[in-house]
Amino acid sequence: MRVFVTTELFPFTHGGIGRSIANMLSVSSEEELSRTAVVWVGDECDAARFAILYPKVRLIVASRESYRLADDDGISYPPQWAFTDTDWHWHSVRALQGLLRLAAESKLDYVEFQDWGGLGFASIQEKLLGRAFADTVLAVRLHTADSLLADVDSRPVDKRGLAVYDLERKALADCDLIVAQLPEVARAVQTFFAFADDDWNARVVLHASPVVLDIGAVAEHSIEPSGDTNIVFSSKIQHLKRPELFVRGCCGFLRANPDYRGAIVFAAHASDQKYQQRIERMVPADLRGRFQFLDKLSTTERHGAVSRAVCVFTSPFESFCLAAYEASMSGGICVLNGTNPAFGDHSPWIDDVNSIKFDGSAPGLAAALGRAVRGGARDVVRVPQTPAPWTLAPARRADAAPASVDSMPLVSVVVPHFNLGHYLVRTLDSVLASTYANVEIVVVDDCSTDRFSQVAIERLEGVHERLRIVRNEMNLGLAATRNVALRHASGEYVLTLDADDLISPGFIEMAVGALNARPGYDFVIPQTGFFLDADEGAIGTQVAFTDYAVFYGEAAAAGMYENRFSTATCLARTRTLRELGYREELEAYEDWDLYMRATAAGKRFIVTSGIHFFYRRRQESMFHTPERAARHRWLYHDLMRKKALRTGVLRMPLYVMESGSADSGSVESLSEQIETMQARLDHFQRSRAVAAALRLQDWTRRNAPWAAPIALKGVRLARAVRRRLRRPA
Repeated sequence: MRVFVTTELFPFTHGGIGRSIANMLSVSSEEELSRTAVVWVGDECDAARFAILYPKVRLIVASRESYRLADDDGISYPPQWAFTDTDWHWHSVRALQGLLRLAAESKLDYVEFQDWGGLGFASIQEKLLGRAFADTVLAVRLHTADSLLADVDSRPVDKRGLAVYDLERKALADCDLIVAQLPEVARAVQTFFAFADDDWNARVVLHASPVVLDIGAVAEHSIEPSGDTNIVFSSKIQHLKRPELFVRGCCGFLRANPDYRGAIVFAAHASDQKYQQRIERMVPADLRGRFQFLDKLSTTERHGAVSRAVCVFTSPFESFCLAAYEASMSGGICVLNGTNPAFGDHSPWIDDVNSIKFDGSAPGLAAALGRAVRGGARDVVRVPQTPAPWTLAPARRADAAPASVDSMPLVSVVVPHFNLGHYLVRTLDSVLASTYANVEIVVVDDCSTDRFSQVAIERLEGVHERLRIVRNEMNLGLAATRNVALRHASGEYVLTLDADDLISPGFIEMAVGALNARPGYDFVIPQTGFFLDADEGAIGTQVAFTDYAVFYGEAAAAGMYENRFSTATCLARTRTLRELGYREELEAYEDWDLYMRATAAGKRFIVTSGIHFFYRRRQESMFHTPERAARHRWLYHDLMRKKALRTGVLRMPLYVMESGSADSGSVESLSEQIETMQARLDHFQRSRAVAAALRLQDWTRRNAPWAAPIALKGVRLARAVRRRLRRPA
């Protein structure tokens, strides 16, 4: 089965991604459609209308309501409010759950994700883990990544933007196949995300989206222009599309060609009315009568506007630009920004044959418009014809390997310990409950001072053949103790685990299998649930935790400001951890530092979507003390030291990034807490329980007024919960 996973689909949504997928469906044969499914990641979908438009296509709606907090294997997933950086991470888990529902019914041969938002992130990680999609090609199509547009658009980038960059890059780094519309676009995306040639080129296939006209047949040639032919801007009015360049170029053209009688037409809408007003104000007073802003054209009116005009596309970047193809194939003459990779020398667009290109400047555009209205460029563009990626034989990835002969290599679980004797035994029990048998446990005691912990260590010596106790001769601190533990590890893999935390029974087996099969990867990272001492016994029997932490693994961007790599717990290759080591001068964040250096060194991570690590939230924990929060800025500075940032020939210390995170220990931390609480409140207000309670209250008032006092108690309880959630942290 062929599957498209998307947040857009024409005619239900606007946007090039949805139109591209709709075009691919519209040119498919009846047989292909009968073996096609769409996983819609969204909350509103008119399933009845979808069935009319695509009667043979299977629809799976991965909605907010269908999101499951636990699967049939008992693995929990974080709720929406836990994804505090960006909802796109949560959308990717929703997409995963939708695909798993579909895979339970049908064999999935080819799955294609949009690149926007990193929608394929969770599903691709699930394949790397060996939990699903073993015989499925997971592809990402280069429609245009949001983070790449941020690099050419005028908009501020916040924490969400950094997280989206990490998700989009990770999905492209780990997928089986990259589908590029055009070769120059593929090269532009590769350069932006800094992928190596050998890895990128081996996975890229070229396949341009088909172009389907809503009205009329494809023209045999373009119109014959004259001094009355309108000049049209049909793209969305937003900075990325460079409407200000269009205005400047057209004004230059009008002044240089006083005998031109046509109109300058904006056949486009703007999501930001203030920005449109700004563009309108750019038009000189003496030329305002020559410009028209038509933002409410019907499909027929828009077709008429572009099919009899010179159509200008000024954007510096597009992955394909369906609007330009539609304009040319409808008979319009296209004037294109030649610096845009979608219109490059290796694209179907040929200067003076089927288009007129300019150099990206306003004077260049004015000159190109003069050429356009005088004639020439009469051919119609032709869409490249290449085999569809779902028809190609799947290639074996270079970073995949057959299962190792020694399928159960030794795993060393290293546990640094200092005054945690009350919790240590339960931590070790969680390791011994693992489904993976070939495990040794190395506990390194860092000169514990409380008597209970000392006795606990003494009693553990010799109690189990797989347990070794190592004692530091002096107190070394956490980072140095981790290094001591690594020196005593005998296994091919290491699981790092603090002495008061717990690991799920299946994590080690799953992680070892993933790294055995993927020699190009070094770390497996679990998602995290926080629990209180009183809730420990409920782990594995309930879904909800007191809090959550979600991670991306290779958090190259967001990881500069907060740890989105992993907690201190991961399963990694022993040689990699020894090569990197923990920086012993750090008082804290030694794990964050190690992951930053690992990512900078090109080490690769596999990330779970389910929660496999359970972090004990102790009141006296060093991580949660007010003193540590107050010292965050100094601790963060220590983290940044000894790292460098290169920009061209400049090499600067990485602590220049600190200004963006200087107050993250105070104001930003409070802001994030407020955001999380608001997300929890929104989640609660949208929940099925609240909706049911309100429906019950309404029904009771109408049909059983005698029971209203009972129902009112439930409503009062719901309101009390709301008030509690609204309180600031």
